[in-house]
Amino acid sequence: MAKIDHRKELLIQVMKKIPIFKGLGPTQASKILAHCVHKSFAPGDKVCVIDTPSDEMFVLLSGEVAILNSEGLTVATILPVTMVGEMGVITGLPRVATVEATKPTTTFVIPKKSFDAILRDDDIVRSKVYKAIIDVLSGKLSNDNDRMHDYLQSHSRLEGRMAVLERRLTEQERRAQIALDLGAEVSGRDRAELELHVDEQVKDLLPRILFVSGTGWHTRATDDEAEFGRWVKEGLSGFDVIEASGGSEALDMMGEQKIDLIITEFRMPEMDGIQLLEVLRALYPDLPVLATFDYMDAEEAAKHAFDGFIEKPLSLESLQHTVETTFGRGRSAAN
Repeated sequence: MAKIDHRKELLIQVMKKIPIFKGLGPTQASKILAHCVHKSFAPGDKVCVIDTPSDEMFVLLSGEVAILNSEGLTVATILPVTMVGEMGVITGLPRVATVEATKPTTTFVIPKKSFDAILRDDDIVRSKVYKAIIDVLSGKLSNDNDRMHDYLQSHSRLEGRMAVLERRLTEQERRAQIALDLGAEVSGRDRAELELHVDEQVKDLLPRILFVSGTGWHTRATDDEAEFGRWVKEGLSGFDVIEASGGSEALDMMGEQKIDLIITEFRMPEMDGIQLLEVLRALYPDLPVLATFDYMDAEEAAKHAFDGFIEKPLSLESLQHTVETTFGRGRSAAN
């Protein structure tokens, strides 16, 4: 009786969890496994580097890797079991990002030449892999379409609300101008002096929100990140929103002015959102702190005592609801 290779069976099951290998039978998976090379990475090691040839793809077996943009900022975190670098191998295009190990990490490395040879020589593997790739891309396209639909609906509702608010704002501005004119006439004081006095009296009436990001709105590395920062500010137009470029600057600003709520990005260089939360809890225990995160950070974010979460991609209604709810219940009630 042939001896059962349990390790090989386990590895085949691992391979079948990878989306582009979905549907492969044991024989086809074994062909790919035969060309895999086991490779380990220490924290800080580069798995692959942006703009270099896509000559390998990686099956992440254990550990954790970070996706870095051209500025070296972390834009996503990848956990096992999944593929890294497969689209570059399939398309033949250079790497679009750098991948760096953040924990001790083990992988299977599949060379592009070997993978291309398997696809060329095995019709069954080629058809199943191509079908799986189409399914993956179709799923991404469907998700993007759903997000775009939600965005357009939110944008349309927001435009309607903004039109109403603009009319009310215009009315209030006219009332304020008339009040200043009457005040100057009655008191005999200079109108500009009265306006300055009013500004000083009302500047602290709006709740102040500090948005903490990896970099400033005007120096962000990607259009998506810049758009997110602008949406936070524009979506919270009823608040005084200011920004800090990182946790250290946020703490400096806390000592200089009154802050009513903090929204911090989860992944930031130097001091991340978790480290900032720990310092804020020690110094300002009653200050509400919200965290932004994407689906890859969701499980880790939930382990920490933030007062709420704002998920990316951003929904304006969700952002407004989360902020208004947090202000409504207060920090002590939240805990």
